[in-house]
Amino acid sequence: MKKMISQILMFLICWVGQAQGADTVRFETDVRPILKVMCFHCHGEEEKPKGKLDLRLVRLMVDGGVSGAAVVPGKPNDSTLWERIESDEMPEGPKKLTAAQKAVIKTWIEQGAKTRRPEPKNVADAAYTTEELAHWAWQPLKQRHLDKTGSETIDTLLLDTLKAKGVPGFSKQADDRTLIRRLTYDLHGLPPTPDEVQAYLKDTSKVRTEQLLKRLLGSPRYGERWARHWLDVAGFAETDGNTGGKDHPRPHAWKYRDYVVNSLNTDKPYDEFIREQLAGDELAQHPWKPEDARTRELLTASGFLNLAPDVTEATNTLVDRNQAVADRVKVVASAVLGLTLGCAQCHDHKYDPVSQVDYYKFRAIFDPAFDLADWKQPSKRVFDMTIPGDRAKALTIEKQATQKKVELSIQETAWAREYLAKQLAAVPEADREMVVKANDTTEDKRTPEQKTLLEKHRTVKTIDFIVSNLEEIDRPKFQQLAKQKKEIEKFRATKPPTDLRMIPGEARTFKGTSAVHYRGDPEQPKQAVEPAELFVLARDRKDARIPSNTKDTPTTGRRLAYAKLLTDGQHPLVARVIVNRVWLHHFGKGLVNTPGDFGLNGEKPSHPELLDSLAARFMAEGWSLKELHTWIVTSKAYQQSAARTATLDRLDPENRLLGRMSIRRLEAEAVRDALLMVSGTLNDHLGGPSVPVTEDNSGRGVLGDRELSTFGKPYGELVKPSKEQEGRRSLYITAHRSMPLSMLETFDLPAMAPNCELRKCSTVPPQSLMFLNDDVVIQHADDLTERLWKEADDTPARLKRVHELLFAAEITEDEQTICEAFLKRQAEYFRINGDKKWLETVKKRPHAPDMRAMEALVQTLLSTNRFLYVD
Repeated sequence: MKKMISQILMFLICWVGQAQGADTVRFETDVRPILKVMCFHCHGEEEKPKGKLDLRLVRLMVDGGVSGAAVVPGKPNDSTLWERIESDEMPEGPKKLTAAQKAVIKTWIEQGAKTRRPEPKNVADAAYTTEELAHWAWQPLKQRHLDKTGSETIDTLLLDTLKAKGVPGFSKQADDRTLIRRLTYDLHGLPPTPDEVQAYLKDTSKVRTEQLLKRLLGSPRYGERWARHWLDVAGFAETDGNTGGKDHPRPHAWKYRDYVVNSLNTDKPYDEFIREQLAGDELAQHPWKPEDARTRELLTASGFLNLAPDVTEATNTLVDRNQAVADRVKVVASAVLGLTLGCAQCHDHKYDPVSQVDYYKFRAIFDPAFDLADWKQPSKRVFDMTIPGDRAKALTIEKQATQKKVELSIQETAWAREYLAKQLAAVPEADREMVVKANDTTEDKRTPEQKTLLEKHRTVKTIDFIVSNLEEIDRPKFQQLAKQKKEIEKFRATKPPTDLRMIPGEARTFKGTSAVHYRGDPEQPKQAVEPAELFVLARDRKDARIPSNTKDTPTTGRRLAYAKLLTDGQHPLVARVIVNRVWLHHFGKGLVNTPGDFGLNGEKPSHPELLDSLAARFMAEGWSLKELHTWIVTSKAYQQSAARTATLDRLDPENRLLGRMSIRRLEAEAVRDALLMVSGTLNDHLGGPSVPVTEDNSGRGVLGDRELSTFGKPYGELVKPSKEQEGRRSLYITAHRSMPLSMLETFDLPAMAPNCELRKCSTVPPQSLMFLNDDVVIQHADDLTERLWKEADDTPARLKRVHELLFAAEITEDEQTICEAFLKRQAEYFRINGDKKWLETVKKRPHAPDMRAMEALVQTLLSTNRFLYVD
């Protein structure tokens, strides 16, 4: 069967080749990409290719290696290359060429092993093909349509594409309720309140949408919502990564999270946002002054480079250090450049024009901050930014608390001596001195006579024993002293906290050497390299140099130089990548639907001209993210209905042309936050330390805290957070790598390994089961029912209110009838069914069955797609 499929594929390729001309299959465009992925790492990249066979040029294949000619043009059966590929002898390892790939290679040889152009004499000049270097993402932006507004540009270019495909235009505009719900979820991650919906509906002015946007973008909730999107690509986590059963906490990481929220709320220009994160510690004025707010902000921003997994706190091996650096490089590349560079650590990139040497030149930018030979563990990459006044106050309080504790200890000892004196008074005077001496002798040095004597007078104990067992000896005295101890600790807790910030920690000069690691092995450094931008991104720049060291600076300056290069307005990727990410979160799919891979293996942009026009305008008008949001959400494309039509389903089943709005489900945090919002339990406090997550007895991640065993596993009694803490937005739940909050995990909370470029969205039974059975969901249903009873006087009013809260919609007559019938049936059932305690409750509270029926209805409505989806 496999051979038959291969023959069919070869027949089809040959047939297409004959129809289009015998030269259809070419080395550069058809064959080389296959060999690059499967074969170059052994036959091209090594200094000495295996079997002396280099597959990077056709003439080298014809010359062949130790086994003779690898390719005989026109004769695949005489070509060693084809023999080895057809038999699956090559490539080595489990991964072989597919039938389609084999068919391409055989057809190419049969057609004469043609190339598109003459091959270079020097094989090094064949590192990248013209086709690879011509990839759209490496090219400068095409700055068009800057004469129109951002929203006009969007609509014009999308309409042009739609009409070219036979679609006459956009779908009708979404109704007002749908639009305000869509905008509020997109910009706040929360549903609109009924009052907000009514205010929008009553506003008949022409600028009502602009006023709505002004309110949404001006709220702190905007920063909280969009910070989550950036934290995904930044790989934000508050633990180092799990190794050996341990996942060390990062108790100061939340400050970086708050930096992102504040930056977005103040609409910090994106170019500045990037420079601060890549080189905030280099931008800060030296020496660092804790009392300077700008210095604290810049150092916090530089914590971006410390977010990736780093297990060296537990296992500080060279392999783990190297992996920690490699993960940092991955995060920077995918978050800022939209590129995958990980595979270039061991060999040339299999798809993109990025060599292994390129990779280590790029990594050299960060080597001074992350020196493998002079490594700093995560706990050493912090700097104390406590302001002098707070530090002095803390020292004073600690000194006073220590003194109070000493005085209390003196009291305990004095009381113990009094107690001991009373016990000795009961000992015969002749034995008293010997008993005292025996009591003062340590147990291991007591003589048999002393042991016998103490056994006779058991009430006589040491001072330490009396103090340790005070609760059994004299409970009132114990309680008195315990109260004093508690007061001392309460006083000590008034100390201003130590303000530690995560920083890269780079020295003035880099004493190490940046080098290529043979096959990615840090123990086998080879060729030394200097810091540099990737060749494919720097080749068209007049000056893309990155100095190894800068003069008169407290650091090498490499990261700062690179950050400036990225944000000078000439870089081909930085603006494209962020514009695409913002588009993705508004439309459900990016213009490039592989937001972390703009390379040759990623998807091509659905609307390249639109992407470039928006990116160019974004930079030209100040890198403002809020402006970018405004262009998108005021476009007709964004404000369309999501209703499907037969025409659109036939012409554009995946809705890539955007002839309608896409249906989008709420992500994990928005699901939980919406539950808090509608139940009236949301705590909208901004910023601060995260709410802890721990493991309950069934192994689920829950809110709370408990002690850790020596193996890093939670044990002891679960200490739940306060009601206010439980109600905090999901952004403020501890981002634990190995123990996420189960409720969020159920709805596809991503693992930061090392970051998340694009969230998945699954629809699986555990999600429905959670809404049916989870204690937290049931509690939200109860809280919402209590809210309905407070805010509405009768069943019709409560049903109206719950539809407004959950769906931003008016209840229809049919919905009203169905819901009332359900409530009636359920209430009748609950009035006569249940245990004795429940039936007693019904007698005392006749409305209890009605409330329980409403709870059942509310829980059902919360689990509907209408609640869980944006539109």
